[in-house]
Amino acid sequence: MTGPDPAPHPSELIIVSAADSGYFPLLRDMVLSVRTLRRDVPLGVLDLGLAGEERAWLGEQRATIVKPGWDVDFPGRERMPETFKAQVARPFLPRHFPGYAMYLWVDADAWLQDWRAVELYCAAAGRDRLAIALELDRAYKRHYKRPKLFGWDLAWKNYRRAFGWRVADRLGRNPTANCGVFALHRDASHWAAWARILGQVLRRTRFFFAEQIALNYLIFAEHLPANFLPAYCNWAIGDALPAFDAARGLFVEPYAPHETIGVMHLAGRDAKTGRFRLNRLDGGTVETSLRYGDSRALCRGSLDPAA
Repeated sequence: MTGPDPAPHPSELIIVSAADSGYFPLLRDMVLSVRTLRRDVPLGVLDLGLAGEERAWLGEQRATIVKPGWDVDFPGRERMPETFKAQVARPFLPRHFPGYAMYLWVDADAWLQDWRAVELYCAAAGRDRLAIALELDRAYKRHYKRPKLFGWDLAWKNYRRAFGWRVADRLGRNPTANCGVFALHRDASHWAAWARILGQVLRRTRFFFAEQIALNYLIFAEHLPANFLPAYCNWAIGDALPAFDAARGLFVEPYAPHETIGVMHLAGRDAKTGRFRLNRLDGGTVETSLRYGDSRALCRGSLDPAA
């Protein structure tokens, strides 16, 4: 039996995201979280409407900036906002940022806390698998709610809108693979298949989850190989708040064994702007924002005996 593929050298890996000026503060946090962990890893940014000073700051962080066109021809694209290109461009990352072996996409509203998660994504992807986390965890509140009428939850509705009733009934009860963070090798067959399916979806309909539901169809209907990673590799705080390990100055899973959150994903408006009361592993609670920049004082202060 062979072990997992080794993580690529930093020069072979590129971490890619996208933003306009409205999302730039979040993107800035994401970039700073990466640079705190690794100064040498290449960064790529899809420019969806950044200001000159924002592009200049990204240049100082040695990020490659690409302003994408429409990679897919579909009806009404001239009326779609620039930000929709973040969805459409995702299956074409090797075209926009050529020369790398491994592509790790991280949404602008997510940030890295533990580099081991990056290594896990890359090892799990190898050369021919999609490494991605499911919206599935023992702590996620969605699993404890009353079922939707007839099982028509968001995933089911997305499948129906993208592919029709029959596909929705067949696939709609599967957990969703969240494409806000994923890793894929340049040689993987998923890129072309994803582009093909996304094109079919966009010729039928246009909506926010189009690229994600296309990727899920690729996994669950066309059965392209995927490695599903644990939720701490893409932690959705809208589903469950983390706990805080003051001894290490880190956010961790709320349940034992309290694995370190590798990627914190601030999906949802309240997640981006709210302050949250978290349980501390050593007892009591702490109130904090979960944005990267806003939480640095807490994380550093917990490690300072004088604090």
